[in-house]
Amino acid sequence: MSSDESSKILMLMSHRGFIYGPSPEIYDAVKGSFDLGPLGKLMKNNLETLIRKIFRKNGFWEVQSPLIGPEIVWKASGHVERFFDYIVQCTKCKNVHRVDTLFESLGYDLSQIEASAYDEILERDAIPCPDCQGKLSNISQQNLMVISQLGFPSSEYILRPETATTTYLLFPRLYQYFRTSMPMFVFQMGYAFRNEISPRKMLLRTREFEQCEGQIFITPEQEINFLQFDDVAKKRLPLWSAKEQLKGVTEVTNKSLSGAIEKGILQKPAYAWLMNLAYEIVLGVGILPENIRFRQHKNDEKAHYAHDAWDLEVNSRLYGWTEVCGVHDRGDYDLSRHQEYSKKKLTVPATEKGEKVIPHILEIAFGIGRLFFFALEQSFRFEEERTVLDLPLEIAPIPFAVFPLQKKPKELIKLAKKIFNELIDNDISAIYDDAGSIGKRYRRTEEVGVRYAFTVDHDSLTDKMVTIRNIEDMSQKRIKIKKLPEIARKLLHGHITYEKIKDLTPSEKQG
Repeated sequence: MSSDESSKILMLMSHRGFIYGPSPEIYDAVKGSFDLGPLGKLMKNNLETLIRKIFRKNGFWEVQSPLIGPEIVWKASGHVERFFDYIVQCTKCKNVHRVDTLFESLGYDLSQIEASAYDEILERDAIPCPDCQGKLSNISQQNLMVISQLGFPSSEYILRPETATTTYLLFPRLYQYFRTSMPMFVFQMGYAFRNEISPRKMLLRTREFEQCEGQIFITPEQEINFLQFDDVAKKRLPLWSAKEQLKGVTEVTNKSLSGAIEKGILQKPAYAWLMNLAYEIVLGVGILPENIRFRQHKNDEKAHYAHDAWDLEVNSRLYGWTEVCGVHDRGDYDLSRHQEYSKKKLTVPATEKGEKVIPHILEIAFGIGRLFFFALEQSFRFEEERTVLDLPLEIAPIPFAVFPLQKKPKELIKLAKKIFNELIDNDISAIYDDAGSIGKRYRRTEEVGVRYAFTVDHDSLTDKMVTIRNIEDMSQKRIKIKKLPEIARKLLHGHITYEKIKDLTPSEKQG
């Protein structure tokens, strides 16, 4: 993509009311902090509704936990021990740099370097500040958790760095709610906070962000004998295994899930089923299959507790291949740690003999901001005479528009507003616009994702019909006003396509 096109996409996101910032714009802005404008908020609402729908269809139940919690929770999770970055500060310009990012930019292979050797390498190779060539200080650790004080006298609490751990804490209650039946499917959507050293790339790396993490609490036996796997066994996903990466294979091929299990690329049917769920969610927000891949973590990348880990990556038009979802086989690490620290039993019967085990956890973890951003940037289409935001109808901020052809006679406006109000009363998102020529109104709405425009013209006053215009090819059809809410609802929920809408003949119009 050209720099001009990249700049145009970012400009349209801001000028058309999707993303503002850095925020607050009228003061000294906080790096990595952004506002969602009117259309951005509508679109994110729709995206979250779609994700919730997909989770619910697949048997997941939603929970919500507090944003702030005691330090012991994050000691148990391992965050207090491991959740930090190594940083170095320039003694001249005072800019702070992450050591791993700095080394990677200079071509060092981090998989061959222990953190204990960072200082030695900086001194040995006389690495200067990349911004001003000044001398860099000794390396220190930056805690990535945001810490707060609560109560009188105050005690230290932590703003959660992820939603997942707060879901794990609910295990005893969930086990009771699901009538001690395993596996259990739950998800949580909400904000998390991280003390990022260098927020960057718009919504891709910020200090406060929204996550959606789905968890399956499951026994080891159920991971292998997972009945739902049969429903997806033949599905083909773009899998780039760790072995292929180490061999230098760069072409990612689609592999059937059953074939991946047979060849040992994937180990557990339940995990494979969860990968397919992540894939369906990303497809659902309009990302094309050719822009999606799963990349397996190599051994030097995997978290210490991970049995397996794959990143679902999207080929961003602006930033290249970027993770949007992590799919993790966490084993029994999480509940084992919380059992140890809380002193509460978190075991379940695993076999008919009554043997007890600590459940394993399979997880998909989405960044909502990233998914929102990728869905938006990939949907802009630049044509010779127009710019089109071609979003899937379910996540478009405003899928429908209602226009009077002209402002006179006033009956046109009256009828158009009546139609608009009827759509709103039927919970169908729409916009009304009568400013400027009809051509300019079409262009304005095409840029913000309006898929269908209903135009009231002079004939509408007598034949009780309107013209429906499709954003994709600018084709038009005539439909009856009384059927308009029903048609809009069917379009919105995928029960009918535009192609299936019948363009009424003159005799039918009279009838």
